[in-house]
Amino acid sequence: MANYLLKELAPPIISSLRWYSFRYGWKGSFKSFEEAEAKCEGYDQDHILNRIIETTLKVKNGEIPYERDGIPYDQVQMNFPLLKTLLYLASLNNNELTVIDFGGSLGTTYYQNINYLKHLKKLRWCIIEQPKFVAAGKKQFENEHVRFYHSIEECMKENDPQLLLICNVLQYLSKPYQLLEEIKQTKIPYLLLDFMHYNDKNEDRVTIQHVPPVFYGIPASYPCRFFSRIKIENILRENYDKQYDFISAQEKYYIQLKPFRYEGALWEMRK
Repeated sequence: MANYLLKELAPPIISSLRWYSFRYGWKGSFKSFEEAEAKCEGYDQDHILNRIIETTLKVKNGEIPYERDGIPYDQVQMNFPLLKTLLYLASLNNNELTVIDFGGSLGTTYYQNINYLKHLKKLRWCIIEQPKFVAAGKKQFENEHVRFYHSIEECMKENDPQLLLICNVLQYLSKPYQLLEEIKQTKIPYLLLDFMHYNDKNEDRVTIQHVPPVFYGIPASYPCRFFSRIKIENILRENYDKQYDFISAQEKYYIQLKPFRYEGALWEMRK
């Protein structure tokens, strides 16, 4: 029976892990984000930023169709649940849309979707990022749609967004719940949490994600949370109603051979 199970499990696991091996992926369980962070290494922000600038410029100039995390792709990797949400919210707002893209790099998601949004009467894509990303964005990537800001507060002095998008970011923040409380105070009508992964416990699990060199050109590791679904949803339900949820990507990933998929959900601020 054991040999049979290994034969049955090995192909899908190997296929879905893709770049990941037993050396890479999500490892360990730590008491705090800070404890995990102290054990991480190889994360060179300047090196990563330069790589992302290089690939995003190629997208901007039409040399490649898409990039993510500094990796060029030969076709756009569409996220259709996200696109559906963007078009839906624009339709509710007279074909106009203003998005805050929290942790949006140099515009990965904007470039992913712009061909399907450029017909809108108004589109403003506001990216909140780290200072070096904001500086690079303002210098090389702002256009009639895209603006870069250091904080939500700074952004909202100039914009009235319908949607706050957090895509594959919240789990890497040292104080994610503080951010969620800040977002509640903004009264932005919709919140989209995308590319989230969860556990079914009552508490978050803090791990270290070991990233293979194919992403940044160097091995890197950083803390990562598997949020308690119960905890996250209980906090959001204090102010929001869930409109729908979805699977962000069909690929399965594994943490200690336990499979998970990235998920997303649209939340509407309760009036």
